[in-house]
Amino acid sequence: MPLSSVRERLFRNINANWRDVLVISLVVCAGVFLRTYHFSDWLHFELDQAFDYDLVSPAVGHSPLDLPLLGPNVGGGLLRLGPAFYYMEYVAATVFGNTPTGHAMNVLILSILSMPLFYLFCRRYFSRTESVGLLAVFSSSLYLVMYSRFSWSPNVLPFLILLSFYTLLRGVSRKERYSARWFLFSVGAVTLTSQIHFNSFLVVPLVAVIFTAISRPRFHWKVWVAALAIVLIIYSPVIANDIVTNRENLHYLKEKFAKTSPGSFIMPDTLVQTVEYGAYESFFINTGRDLINGIKLKDYGFEPGAYGDSFGLKILALALVLSGSVILIVRIFREHDADRKNFLILILLWLAVSFYLIYTIADGYRMYPRFFLLIAPLSILLYGFVLTLVGPEKSRVRLVAFSIVILTLVGLNMQAIFPVFSRLQDDTAPTTRGEIEMGDIFPNTNRITFGEQRLIVDYIASKHDANGYPVYINAKPEYEPVFWALLERRGIRYHDEIRDSSLYVEGNYFDIRYADDSFGTDSKFTILEQRPFGALTVTFFKPLEKVIVGTRQSDADQKRSVVMSDISKLRTWRSLFR
Repeated sequence: MPLSSVRERLFRNINANWRDVLVISLVVCAGVFLRTYHFSDWLHFELDQAFDYDLVSPAVGHSPLDLPLLGPNVGGGLLRLGPAFYYMEYVAATVFGNTPTGHAMNVLILSILSMPLFYLFCRRYFSRTESVGLLAVFSSSLYLVMYSRFSWSPNVLPFLILLSFYTLLRGVSRKERYSARWFLFSVGAVTLTSQIHFNSFLVVPLVAVIFTAISRPRFHWKVWVAALAIVLIIYSPVIANDIVTNRENLHYLKEKFAKTSPGSFIMPDTLVQTVEYGAYESFFINTGRDLINGIKLKDYGFEPGAYGDSFGLKILALALVLSGSVILIVRIFREHDADRKNFLILILLWLAVSFYLIYTIADGYRMYPRFFLLIAPLSILLYGFVLTLVGPEKSRVRLVAFSIVILTLVGLNMQAIFPVFSRLQDDTAPTTRGEIEMGDIFPNTNRITFGEQRLIVDYIASKHDANGYPVYINAKPEYEPVFWALLERRGIRYHDEIRDSSLYVEGNYFDIRYADDSFGTDSKFTILEQRPFGALTVTFFKPLEKVIVGTRQSDADQKRSVVMSDISKLRTWRSLFR
């Protein structure tokens, strides 16, 4: 279709539906505000983000040949996914600047784009009014808002999964004029999504393959060859790495499957726990009310009776998810329109395969809120199936009832968002150690913000600038790589960790710990100054003369930090041509 015809058709649709366009625009703008408000100052930047930043930065400063052949590791093990997220981060940093904020822009932009994409996806089945209502929930969801405000590979899953399935639906549609192009686009999107997180690696391609087999699209053989070529091109870095390492990563993949394969029998307790956890997490995504993640800060287990006293809300959460699932199944058998039926079948496959994955995780592993980024849009759609019973377009009374429900869900999310933003508002507000959560962004949303980290780096840099001595830091493993990533941008290089063999006269020594975990006294050190920075306190100290091993550590003796040592083990494109 010529570009002029597309433009003419677009303007005609906007003119005919300007009220809908206005409402959708307002909803999206509200979502954009929640995702961008103080984005840089409140950025979550810890160990994983610092690792990605240090890994991608050389390519931004020099050449894309310095990009790695493999991506994030799986569960801290040796297996690594494809590098798609690193390449996306590279593009963002190249465009927006080689800073932590610039690196995080890919997550922010894709999160913003996921809102209109979610509306288009809903419109494959739901009415305009229903789609706008579900979009309002999607845009205001505390869960989705918080995961859109920092750089982390799972955070792009809502957009990429929606993109994968939306293009796939258009690709298999008999009514679509350019179905082959949409199908090839979906192949690329699915392949990219499979490299983002191990959960998406297991779920999204399987759903796409089963759905394609069910819908049986009729394409020329060249389309299937092109689809295979797209997969091979996107996975070419992984293939190249395995060629030069004698299939090392493939071996790790086989080991991973051998360890994570579930037992032969269905475990009733685990099945119930999976339904329960999924229902409560879906309730969290839709309302901002957490019924399960706040029990233990680092252990999201399933201890009996550990879920608090919200019995009524738990029954409601279970009822909504189960009702939405039943309505979905019933409508598959009743639907006669091919495209609408395809939508329902795809949703059911998405639900079934994801549920089985969550079951296998619950059977022997800890559950984390980030795992549900895989089904965050799906959780809202299940509530949407229940809301279709209201029939908002049948009468004004029904429309009012539907609007009240949507506004209630939005209001609950906003009620949860405001306290989180309030806690992040003051970078120097005192925060106790027990209020800080590092395992995931939830359940506790008190974080060490990027603004707070910059204040600490400014303080350390001021001491270095005053005397030019090497800097040595002792801090939590979650934070130490962050400070070095920021210090090295200022030309302050890593020398060594603080230990008996690295105590010199000419050295700036800093201890960084939680505000309520005092540095105390030590027979080896003298405290020069202590400065509070919100949740953290920085102690500037010097070693006593009796433990000093020399005047100054030579630059020739500089070592690599743990993060940089790990990064050096990854092969890059440049390494293939040496």
